[in-house]
Amino acid sequence: MRAPFEAARIPETRLMTEDLKQGSKLGDNELMLRIGRGGMATVWVARERAKDPKDDRLVAVKAMLIELADETEFVTMFLDEVRLVRAIKHPNIVEIYDVGDADGVMWMSMEWVEGESLHTVIAEAGKRRAIPPELAVKIIADAASGLHAAHELRDLDGSLRGVVHRDVSPHNILIGTNGTVKLVDFGVAKAVGRISEATRAGQLKGKFGYMSPEQALGKQVDRRSDIFSLGIVLFELTTSRRLFRGEHDIDTLKLVIGGPIPKPTSIDPKYPPGLERIVLKALDRHVEGRYQTAQELAEDLRAYLKSERVVVAQSALSGLMKRVLGERIEQRRKAVRAALKALGSGQAPPADLLSGELAFTPTGKDRITVSGVSSVSSVTGSNLSGLSNVTSPSTVGRPSSSFSGLRQDMSQPQPSGLSVGSIVGYAVGALGLLIALFVLLFMRR
Repeated sequence: MRAPFEAARIPETRLMTEDLKQGSKLGDNELMLRIGRGGMATVWVARERAKDPKDDRLVAVKAMLIELADETEFVTMFLDEVRLVRAIKHPNIVEIYDVGDADGVMWMSMEWVEGESLHTVIAEAGKRRAIPPELAVKIIADAASGLHAAHELRDLDGSLRGVVHRDVSPHNILIGTNGTVKLVDFGVAKAVGRISEATRAGQLKGKFGYMSPEQALGKQVDRRSDIFSLGIVLFELTTSRRLFRGEHDIDTLKLVIGGPIPKPTSIDPKYPPGLERIVLKALDRHVEGRYQTAQELAEDLRAYLKSERVVVAQSALSGLMKRVLGERIEQRRKAVRAALKALGSGQAPPADLLSGELAFTPTGKDRITVSGVSSVSSVTGSNLSGLSNVTSPSTVGRPSSSFSGLRQDMSQPQPSGLSVGSIVGYAVGALGLLIALFVLLFMRR
């Protein structure tokens, strides 16, 4: 195999992306299960083979569609950009492992995140209830931390590399079953800008509603463009309304450039003013009035939760994923196990390659119950609430999320009666009292 970052050389006989199947190899990666197909690539779960089988690991592999291999400028920039973002190491960014081409198919291997995109979570949660607003704030705060790490990537001499994602949207924010939030696809949007107009139309479909005004106008962009895009996601998650969506792409672009940005309180009078201030600052069309770094946005969001005395544990996101998408994730996990077994000539797959913990947690009712979200103490006034009674943010014209007050218990009702912990506590207290009485009597003598 060629060196990973050479410009792709297209062989006379090319492997078509459609020809890829279970067992096909791209570099050191053995494809196991196709889990998606988009405008640019097919996505596979693969097993990365190491010299020592004990070091094998599951990875996600994107195999670019064959028509993109003919776009020389795209190929060059894609390889350059992936090489650049490989250097970004942060818990809120999907790690890139390798990139290359095999018989004309460009591919990229990356960290396997067992979970789903925020886009899918929104759609599935909306069938029951919208994502709780406090979880929405945590998701965006974590994503902002990952963005800041990418924006701060520097050369050996300390100069900024100028990394800009250019495609921050619910599709590119992943949430794992363990509750981690990760950004994916850094650098791909920049490479897409180098392909022909006809090909590019398919790659950008549905993306215009998350562009910044300067990006929509074709101007040079910097990190603040990503902040505006993340602000759109924050607005939509907490109001359950799409911000910029026209009948056609050109109409959407016009809205991004000059359409009204409503105050969240005009949608929901109970929307917290402190959170509204953060949203509107992120969505300032003048870049100088916007948050200047994603870290500033993340800090303000976390400070907001703290001011409302709301604690959002990572287990809350994990609980949300298991309840909303657990059954789907469990089915995929079974398919991956079956693929591993098939590729291993019928042998059971190594236990450490895939989690054995159940991804599906039945609730008994068709509703979301989220653990790990609580108030530090009782709070009066308008603040973040528990579950909303609305549908997905993609639904226009529906009521917005409720901010009517904190729920002290977001899970099942507490059982009555004494628990084992309570009995032990009483026993320890009684023993301590007896010791104190004995010491007092002994001292009096």
